[in-house]
Amino acid sequence: MTTPKGMSDKQWYYSDPENQEQGPFSIEEIRQFIAEGILTRQSFLWHDGLTTWTAAHKIPEIFTNPAPAPDPVNSTNLSKRTSRKPDPEGKTFPVPSVKKSSFGLFITSYLIAFFLLAVGLLIIFSASANNARDERERGPDFSQIEEVGNPTDKSAPQKEDPHRLSELKSQTMVGIGVLIACGFGFIFGGIYSYIILFRAWKIIQAGGARTTPGKAAGLLLVPIFNFYWIFVAYYGWAIDWTRIRSSYSNLMNAPRASSGTFLAGSILIVLFFPIGVFFFFWIIFKMCIVTNHMASAYALSRPLSRGLTGTKDY
Repeated sequence: MTTPKGMSDKQWYYSDPENQEQGPFSIEEIRQFIAEGILTRQSFLWHDGLTTWTAAHKIPEIFTNPAPAPDPVNSTNLSKRTSRKPDPEGKTFPVPSVKKSSFGLFITSYLIAFFLLAVGLLIIFSASANNARDERERGPDFSQIEEVGNPTDKSAPQKEDPHRLSELKSQTMVGIGVLIACGFGFIFGGIYSYIILFRAWKIIQAGGARTTPGKAAGLLLVPIFNFYWIFVAYYGWAIDWTRIRSSYSNLMNAPRASSGTFLAGSILIVLFFPIGVFFFFWIIFKMCIVTNHMASAYALSRPLSRGLTGTKDY
């Protein structure tokens, strides 16, 4: 049986597990999501003809008419998509709601932290060098050494200048303060990198991701185990994204992520961090590009106002 014309023209929306509105989709796509397990009979749906969000099993037309086989060329659920090269199955990926990630904010925090690190170390080393020079100029202190031979061989040591000592101590404290500020910069950058990672994993959950966003970010904090988990969190994400991108028609124009480069970066982060850190920045950059693409795609498909309120994007 085919779907009645009036029903097929409706734009459908569904509420995901995080109470975020997803859509619009055709009724054929909604049925396809149910068949693939992305939605269940208890999932809440809405379209212009419904007064409130309704569970799928309470909407007769969802299950009474089977979904027609999609035509890879003429299917209406593909013609409205931007992809020009749909995959043979013509599947549509349900774009999730997610906030954009700012690579500029991430890299700026690290650049400021590295700058403060250099300045702080320079101040402390300068104070230490000045102190050593002052000690050489004062000469050795013989006041505590028992006189042997001719006492005139000893040169009287110069007294310490209290003002000079106070100046050197102040300079050292300034250097320590700059290093503390540098630490806050690194902490902020590290925390934000976990947020970026969380969002990157969130956008691929509907495609059968190998782990959850919480695990991807959280298990990186486990000592020793995180050396293994780096490969899952970063290299594994690139593999999953590449698979998902090539499996759904509406993702064909989405940014790519080279799994080979992600693997090389993960290895260098573990074995040789001074070089691996540059690969780490590149990995975060690619995750931001993909996440922001999905966030923009969701924003374009999201209606200005619907029955869901009080929702948040993460």
